[in-house]
Amino acid sequence: MNRLLYLDWLRVCATICVVIIHVCAAGYVGTLQPDGETTWFIGNFFETISRWAVPGFVMISGALLLKDQREMSYWDFLMKRASKVIIPFVGWSVLFYVYGAYKGYFPLSIKSAIKAFINNGITYHFWFFYMIIGLYLITPLLKVFVKHAQKHHIEYFLILWLYASVITGLSNFLFGMKFSLELEYVTGYVGYFLLGYYLSYFEIKKFWRRLSYFGLGIGILSLFFLTYHYTLVNGGKLSQYWYGYFSPSVFLISAGLFILFRYNFNKLSLPIIFSPINKASLGIYILHYWLMNNYLWKVFPQVNANFHQVLVIPINIIITFVLSALITIVLQRIPIVKKLVP
Repeated sequence: MNRLLYLDWLRVCATICVVIIHVCAAGYVGTLQPDGETTWFIGNFFETISRWAVPGFVMISGALLLKDQREMSYWDFLMKRASKVIIPFVGWSVLFYVYGAYKGYFPLSIKSAIKAFINNGITYHFWFFYMIIGLYLITPLLKVFVKHAQKHHIEYFLILWLYASVITGLSNFLFGMKFSLELEYVTGYVGYFLLGYYLSYFEIKKFWRRLSYFGLGIGILSLFFLTYHYTLVNGGKLSQYWYGYFSPSVFLISAGLFILFRYNFNKLSLPIIFSPINKASLGIYILHYWLMNNYLWKVFPQVNANFHQVLVIPINIIITFVLSALITIVLQRIPIVKKLVP
């Protein structure tokens, strides 16, 4: 299967954007106050251009896994993915729990550790593993579907998903109501998973490409200004609906960017400086949030105190990203340990 270069670009950008999301969430887009408006607006800007990252990762996975129609048993497929996701997931969960127990965050108890692991109580950002592993478990079934489905079948699924996951959420947010059809089986991240496959596999006509780029612009503007508007309506407390991965704004940005990269970056290889980031994306995701919450929370206030507020967020993003990337790249060169950061 030929390498899809634009997916490498998307993965690198999504990795950077996930770091941006968490850095900005660390106190920069909380309550909007007159004396902190500049920092809040800068944080809102960075959040706006980054919120597509998680849907982007899911779409990349869908494009790669569902497009690969090689015959493979369920067991072989799951074992192939295990080395990439399940081993890091379990391994880091154990390490983070042990560290937390050492620091006094968790009780030193196997029972408590198992309960925390089952309930995603070890580290918040590992929710992504619970979600993506769930998608992997149903991928063999989805591969059967896309193998035998025609284009209009997948479009029908995506229309149902768009209604059930995006439109009903908007209706509920704006009007406090939604048409309660039983459509749970076409809701959630499976829609982005299939959307990634659809946008990667089928040719997108120029009209729809241009419309998606227009939607991308609308998504960015609406995400930024509607978050500001509803935060004001909310008395200055951050209104997070438009940041949500199933808000219309994030959907438009995610789909528009995927199409933009597919048709503009597929003949362009990653520069040498970005290649290590592409290979270290999972490790960066795992480590950056842990570093922020255990060590960098002491560094950020120093940056805040010594730099202009326009520079504070970019500097903290760079510190977090570079440190996470360097640690990951070093770990990838250590035998056995490298299985934790594939």
